[in-house]
Amino acid sequence: MSTQISASITEQQNLIPMINNVQDLIPAFLEHYEQIWWSTGTQRPQFALTYTTSQQKAFEKQLDSECNNLISAAKHLHNNKNDIDLFQNNARSTITRLAGEMFGLKTDSFDFVEKTELIESGLTFFRMARDFDPGIPFEDIYQAGRNISTANLIQLLLGLPVRVTPSLFAYSMLYPYSDNYLDDPKITFSEKKSFNKRFRNRLLGDIVEPTNKHEETINSLIQMIENEWDRDDYPLVYQSLLAIHSAQTRSLDLVAPDISPYEKDILGITFEKGGTSVLADGYLAAGSLTYDQACALFGFGAFTQMMDDMEDISTDILENRASLFSISAPYWKLDAMCSRFFNFGRNTINNLNMFNGTYVTEVTDLISKCIDPILLGSISQSLGYFSRPYVHELETHLPYRFSSIGRQQGKLTKNKTIIFQLIESSIKK
Repeated sequence: MSTQISASITEQQNLIPMINNVQDLIPAFLEHYEQIWWSTGTQRPQFALTYTTSQQKAFEKQLDSECNNLISAAKHLHNNKNDIDLFQNNARSTITRLAGEMFGLKTDSFDFVEKTELIESGLTFFRMARDFDPGIPFEDIYQAGRNISTANLIQLLLGLPVRVTPSLFAYSMLYPYSDNYLDDPKITFSEKKSFNKRFRNRLLGDIVEPTNKHEETINSLIQMIENEWDRDDYPLVYQSLLAIHSAQTRSLDLVAPDISPYEKDILGITFEKGGTSVLADGYLAAGSLTYDQACALFGFGAFTQMMDDMEDISTDILENRASLFSISAPYWKLDAMCSRFFNFGRNTINNLNMFNGTYVTEVTDLISKCIDPILLGSISQSLGYFSRPYVHELETHLPYRFSSIGRQQGKLTKNKTIIFQLIESSIKK
């Protein structure tokens, strides 16, 4: 971080020694992270691990064999408890080993995940989601579960126990419901606008009469948050929810053909949407945050939103949804932007070290080890938007070549129904 940027944040801290209104923080946070984005270099990032082609081929052979074995065993699995338990134990051992290869994780990382009950929290959330709405698609539970994982890591950063609180469950479920409604092409713009207005009024604490079952569900989720965090005692919790709602509403402006970066503030809208999302996780986990904590979480959220955008380049182009990546990809190679993105992400992850929880070092180390392979893996879905030399260089930092990752993803997609069924059976245990 440059001296100029540090001074800017110090000035903001002096101006806002205490947080009285979350929405008032957003402009300062946006200015801060936009300055960091533009001052971040586009030099190729350094990676901890590098693999030769022969090493990759050996890893790929093992990966292909183990994936085939798992899929075959799943297809021929007998529907009895003993066989299912044996399959799940074998699958967990295989997945742990493959994850260790992919992310370069050692035994101590897995011990940390086990000890802090991060996996158990995810399973608990899945069970709660299925109990709450037996008809919810598995993909929606997975989408919401990603937020719970983020919230659990925030709990560790804050020195809180890892658990799925009622409000974190409700918040994680709110946005699959609202996002899916707002993304539905069959819903008219005027209907979406009316829905957003009623949603905002409900977040403000007004009594809102639901117009359909969808809104009844959203009302019940907000009620869960109200049951945990009293509106009078914890106003910042609800201000953070209003902040993400405002950002989501603003982000609707990015869904239109041929948007120019000079027409809409694509970077600002992106950062605001992601930053307020994770900021709300922090407030729902703890009830209050310091200025530094709020700023660090906002930055991490801005980064994770861009992670989603890089993963969705092709989809966003097809659906006329503007992101920094989707508006650039048709015209320029994304090499330099991707490098800046990697470097920006490492800056925001490093900022998480300012928390004072017992496991801060372990959390930031785990995030750092996992982020690079996840980002590199997402590039495999958008190879045509990068130069061949850049792709080849990045590929050397994964145990599997991009072509191999694509083949395995194809297998998983082809067999996703049976995979989902097996995950469901393990969740119900």
